[in-house]
Amino acid sequence: MLRKDLKNIASLACIQGSNAVLPIFIFPYMLHLFGAEKYASLAVSEAISLIILTVVLYSFEVNGISRVVNACSSGGVVAASDIYCEVFFSRMIIWSVCLLVVLVAGIFLQVQFFLALLAWMLVPLAYIFQSTYFYQAIESNMPVAVFTLLSRLVCLIGVFLLSKPEMPIYMLPLIVGGCYLIGGIASAIYLKIILGLEYRAVTFGRLLQCLLDGKEIFFGNASVVLFRDSNLLILNLLSINPIALSAYSVVEKFIKAFQALIRPLNQFFYTRSIKVLGEKKTPDMVVFFKIMRLTWVQLLALLLALVTFLLVWWFFEDDISFIASYPEKQLMAHMFLVMVVGVFFGVANFMLGTAGLNNLGARRYFASSLILTGCVTVTACVVLANYYEVYGAVVSFVMGEIILFCLILKKYLQSWGGRSVKS
Repeated sequence: MLRKDLKNIASLACIQGSNAVLPIFIFPYMLHLFGAEKYASLAVSEAISLIILTVVLYSFEVNGISRVVNACSSGGVVAASDIYCEVFFSRMIIWSVCLLVVLVAGIFLQVQFFLALLAWMLVPLAYIFQSTYFYQAIESNMPVAVFTLLSRLVCLIGVFLLSKPEMPIYMLPLIVGGCYLIGGIASAIYLKIILGLEYRAVTFGRLLQCLLDGKEIFFGNASVVLFRDSNLLILNLLSINPIALSAYSVVEKFIKAFQALIRPLNQFFYTRSIKVLGEKKTPDMVVFFKIMRLTWVQLLALLLALVTFLLVWWFFEDDISFIASYPEKQLMAHMFLVMVVGVFFGVANFMLGTAGLNNLGARRYFASSLILTGCVTVTACVVLANYYEVYGAVVSFVMGEIILFCLILKKYLQSWGGRSVKS
């Protein structure tokens, strides 16, 4: 069992690592190649595509796993075909609606920016075909890990070989999106041919029910986007200096890499936390400490990764030409050291909130907490960035994670004194 667990963790780490490492190579390089002003348009279009990706994935990365697990336990992988098709077609409908919105918005956008945004739409389409949640559910992550790693390597090679300073910004998302899509289609073919998954017709009523069933999780995910992924857009709307905006964009890539680095452990301990909860139906401090025992391991791993990264940066920051030439290198270092604090709180929020409250009858409370946090953080970012520019966005990012942690902790603390508050 231990060997199987390690194999799955390694596969998940490969998937997350491939997705995380690619941007921290590509985007700093493109900043060096394009210059701050041209790069800023690329970064903003990519930030919008990440929001679209969240919308397209909907809630199925969470509740899709449990549905497939239940289906497989009763009839194997083939029995899960209905679930797979419901998720696949639901996501395709959402993606088509988003594509239509982008096409309409193109009337009002600058041509190069519009074409870049259109090309970025290939990335969420790739994730639809990739169906990582399905591989997680059947505990067979190795195939999708291989497809992901190979497609990202081809993408990295393609970017470094084909990118030129004079090329239009939409060429990068075409290269990235095309490689991602090839990997996603390979993953879908594997499910069909090797695992015997069947494509079946799904009624519109069933698709609608699937979307309604996951609405709380989706609104929670959308709120997370507000305080984790919208800062770059806010800075752009406030017409912040392109050099500072570009620096923030690169730092954000490193922060996302750290978030992705710990995500395999998140996903592994997610299932362990479900077992720890047992028959518990409400959050209390006993459950809190049980979940925290699983969380400390992840926090220590993250701390070790952070120390390693800082040592590597310290020794090699002047040896990598396109990093050594950054005009705002010190600004980037300061922003990173502040924002990384939020990643630690984010790990605790995932375990205590996503894994904890969602499975303790407090799904509505957790969704409400996410929405409240998102609204407060976006407002704070607008106000602070207006006065302190990128530093305001940095503070609001960390503040969002801390606010969410406090709201989650409040729910667990309500059990003290014999009180139990209905979610």
